[in-house]
Amino acid sequence: MKHWEVFVMDLAELAPGQDLELTIRTLEPGLHKYTYKRVKARVSENEQDAPDRLQVRFGRGQLAPQRFGIQVLEEVERLPAKYR
Repeated sequence: MKHWEVFVMDLAELAPGQDLELTIRTLEPGLHKYTYKRVKARVSENEQDAPDRLQVRFGRGQLAPQRFGIQVLEEVERLPAKYR
C-alpha cells in the first residue's frame, strides 16, 4: 500500500468512480519522498475501496479532514516523444 498526496482547490475535483488525470506526490519515506507524478487514477471516497491511500490538501496547504482511496491506472508522460 502506497500513500499519495494531491493538491486541489475543491473536493469536487475528486469525482469518485471517474478516471481523473492528477498530479500526485508520494509520501513514502526514503530517498524518493515527495516525488511528483502525473497519473490517470480512480479516486474512492472510502479508503478501503482502493489499493492505495490519498491525502488531500487545499491550495494553501490545509489538510482536508477526509482521506480517500486511490487506484493509479497509468502514469502520464508529459514530454513529447522526441525529448525522451
